[in-house]
Amino acid sequence: MDRRKPPRLVEQKDALSLYFEALLREEAQPDQDWSEPVLSETVLLPSLIPPVIAPLQIPEIVEIAVDISVNDGPPTWADERFQALLFKVAGLTLAVPLRELSGIQEWDAAKVTPMPGHVSWYLGLTQYRERTVPVIDTAELVLPEDRLQRLEQSPNERIQRVVFIDDGRWGLACDEVAEVITLEHEQVRWRSNRTKRRWLAGTVIEHMCAIIDPPAFAQMLATGIEDTPLEGETGMDTIVNDQS
Repeated sequence: MDRRKPPRLVEQKDALSLYFEALLREEAQPDQDWSEPVLSETVLLPSLIPPVIAPLQIPEIVEIAVDISVNDGPPTWADERFQALLFKVAGLTLAVPLRELSGIQEWDAAKVTPMPGHVSWYLGLTQYRERTVPVIDTAELVLPEDRLQRLEQSPNERIQRVVFIDDGRWGLACDEVAEVITLEHEQVRWRSNRTKRRWLAGTVIEHMCAIIDPPAFAQMLATGIEDTPLEGETGMDTIVNDQS
């Protein structure tokens, strides 16, 4: 009788992460069919290998000049067809373009070091790919106050994943990571004036989601200035209300 051990099956959470890592590496081929994930040992996501976390070193606070200007109209990465990852924060669906996505990691409150004295949306520091990265509560930054007051769960109860942007310098905590979609430029209702909510590039009514502009989001976080939450935006009102 053959007593050889059967091959170890990839756990569901690891399969999902491998899928996203493969998407990130192959994003330059927009015509490729991503309907079925291709799992390969060559696309391991380092962030999901249980790391040995060294004591967090709090970076020295220095003053830096940050350019917070954002051009009106669609971002440069939206000139052609692009792929975007959908994720949810407190029931609201957001989309981040794959070419601006640095990675995904499971939320583990025990590996996030709180920083007393910071604003409430600043959850703390975590380790990601040998870097100390701030993690923020995305819901608290993008949702209007009345919607936040209706949340029954605390951040630790609802947060499941962290989406990293800006070359892994910022982590956006989210409740759920969903699918990857392909969008044509014409499918998006792009904002023509981004004097407020600079991080909001546009909306897609078909998928009931808001598209974030990661560089603009990162600039907002780097300045420490809270932007106006989602309200009073044509198209965005429909998405927020329908997902309440």
